[in-house]
Amino acid sequence: MKLALISRNWTHAGRFCFLWCALVAAGLRGIGASTSGLPEAPSVLKLPLARANPSVSLYGAPSLNYSAAGPWGQVEYFEVFLEAPAAILKVSEFSSFRSVWHFPKTTVAEVFQMISDLDLPSDLQENLCDKKRWSEAENTVSVSVDREILEQLPQKSREHIYRRLSESSLNRFQVEPEVVFAASPREWLQEYEFEEELVRFVELTCYKRGECVVFSDVLAALSLCRSDEERIRFRQALSRTPTIVAKVLLNSANVVDIADYWGRGTRFKNTLPFLQSMARIPGVDKIDVIHLLPSSVRKILYTFPNPLLTENGYLPDCHWTSLNFFNTDPLERLSDPIQATQYTLENFRVVEAPYQCGDVLFFTDIKTGDAYHSCAYIADDIVFTKNGRSPLQPWVLMKIEQVKTLYDLHFRTQTVAYRRKQ
Repeated sequence: MKLALISRNWTHAGRFCFLWCALVAAGLRGIGASTSGLPEAPSVLKLPLARANPSVSLYGAPSLNYSAAGPWGQVEYFEVFLEAPAAILKVSEFSSFRSVWHFPKTTVAEVFQMISDLDLPSDLQENLCDKKRWSEAENTVSVSVDREILEQLPQKSREHIYRRLSESSLNRFQVEPEVVFAASPREWLQEYEFEEELVRFVELTCYKRGECVVFSDVLAALSLCRSDEERIRFRQALSRTPTIVAKVLLNSANVVDIADYWGRGTRFKNTLPFLQSMARIPGVDKIDVIHLLPSSVRKILYTFPNPLLTENGYLPDCHWTSLNFFNTDPLERLSDPIQATQYTLENFRVVEAPYQCGDVLFFTDIKTGDAYHSCAYIADDIVFTKNGRSPLQPWVLMKIEQVKTLYDLHFRTQTVAYRRKQ
C-alpha cells in the first residue's frame, strides 16, 4: 500500500492539540502530528449546551449511569473532573498577559475592512482601529486588544472574529479554546470562590463554537488575578477535564462471557480466575474497569503526562495512546507521525462495528478524509483517550459523543476503526 503522509503542524502548547492525518480508501494513509447563534451583546451568556452530558453534577453526589448490556457485561459509571497539578502549570507560566490578535498573510487594509464589517458600536470600532494598537511584521498584522474591548465585544462579532483567528496557530487560545463543562461560566468557577470581577469577565467573554461554549481570553482573565497563586488556581479551574469512572457488574451467570471479552487481545492475560474469585465473594457485585485493562493502560489512566518527557524528545499524543493499548512496554516512536502510520499499516486492519476492547477509532473529517484524532474502544460507547499532546491533557475515559463534540469544534467527523492483527 502506498503511504502518503499529510500533516498540518499547529505548534503550540494549549489544552486541545488537534491531530491531523489522512486515510486511503481502504486503509490508513498517514497519521498527522499533534497540534490541537447568540443574542447580540447579552449581559450574561446562558449556556444550555455547554455540557456534553447534562446529567453530570459538578457538586454533590455524582449521577450513576448504566451502559447497554453486551459482551462486556454491563457497565455502571459516573463522571468526575481531573484538575491539572499545579507543578505542571508552573512549568508553563506566561511571561505576559497582553492580548494580541494575529492575522498572518493579511494586509493592514484587509484587517481594517474585516473589523469594519463586524458592525461594532462606533466608539468600540474607533478604539479597536486606533493605529497605535497595530503593528506589522513578517507578513503578519497584529492588533493589541485591551480587556475593556474584550468585555464590550458583541457575542456575534466575537464568534465571527475568533473563528477567523482560529485559522492561525499564532492565536493559540482561539485555536484551542477552553471548554466550559457546566451550565454556565459562574457554575464552572463556583467552587474556587474567585473575585466577582474575574467571574464576570469570563461570563461576558464566553462564546459558542459548535455544540460547546468556550473561552479564549485567558491572558486578559489572568491579568485580573491578584497573585501568582490565584493565577495557578484559575488555570487549574480551566484545566478540568471530564472522565468516566466505570465498574463492570458481576454475577456468576455472566462471568465466563465477560472474562472472554475483557481478556481478548492480551496474549498472556487470563481474567477468568480473577473474575470467578471476585464473583464468589458475598456482597461483591462489581469491579472497577481499570483492573480489566492492559497494564499499559492501568499505569496511566487518570494521570497527566510528566513534562520531563520532553527531555527525551517526545510527548505522548492520542495516536501514541491508542496504538500502544496492548503494548506491555509502550513504543516511544509512536509519537512520531510517520512511524505511527507505518506501525498501523503493519499491525492493524480495518474493521466494522461491533467493536472490541482495544480497537482503534480514528476520527476523520467528512469533507477531506483527514483523521485528526484516535482513541481506543473500551465498551458500549466508552473510549480511552488523550485529547492532545499537551501535558495539561490527562488520559481519561469518555463517551464517544463527548470526544466527537470536542473535535467538532473544528470539523464534522466520521469514524474509521482498526483492529490489531492476531
